[in-house]
Amino acid sequence: MSYCPPNPEESWLMGGVMSVLQTGIDVQLGYWAGGDELSHDDGSSNRWQLRWVDGGRAVLTGFDVDYSTERELDELLQGAPDWLPLRWSGLTDRIAFCYWWESGAGAWDCAPVEDDRGVGITGSLDRLESLLTDRVMERIPEPEDEDDEEVDEDAYLDEFTRKLEELVEAAREQRLTERELAPVLGFLEEPGRLNLADALDNARDAGFTPGSSRPWERPASSVHVN
Repeated sequence: MSYCPPNPEESWLMGGVMSVLQTGIDVQLGYWAGGDELSHDDGSSNRWQLRWVDGGRAVLTGFDVDYSTERELDELLQGAPDWLPLRWSGLTDRIAFCYWWESGAGAWDCAPVEDDRGVGITGSLDRLESLLTDRVMERIPEPEDEDDEEVDEDAYLDEFTRKLEELVEAAREQRLTERELAPVLGFLEEPGRLNLADALDNARDAGFTPGSSRPWERPASSVHVN
């Protein structure tokens, strides 16, 4: 496969972090993570969905309005394993790609169809940073009076990027706390408008905080796959 999504743990990490930040600033970023599902919809027909299935398995579907070619579901499910949840809502909307992941396989599998470049919309740290940069730049503090120096935009953005990378690593290692989350939220919204407690709850549900469990590590949840 020339075009292939990141592994599902990486997509969950990046999309889940965006969901946590979205919750913390109460501004639509287009990501929702909770339980065993993660979804992204930017409001412009670009979307993807990831669902974890019992046994460390996963399924990923999506569509990119700029690069994807819509396909029939039957075509995309050629050779699909019998555990794939065919009734899942992520498989019933407009769809261009469908990948499935077996625990321990180390790579996605898919039907023998032509690659879809639209998979590029799935998670990566570079994409996460680029999606947030515009909002950060819009909120660079203005000098309070004419004697104050203007903020160095490059240095300001570099500091945000460093804090965001620290947050992502903390989430990856399941040690995310207010210490890593609050500084990043501070770049994105005014302190008095932050929903820090709700954001931490979302992080806990996603498996990013100390003592939490990640969806591929949770006990069987009676998912119906018929």
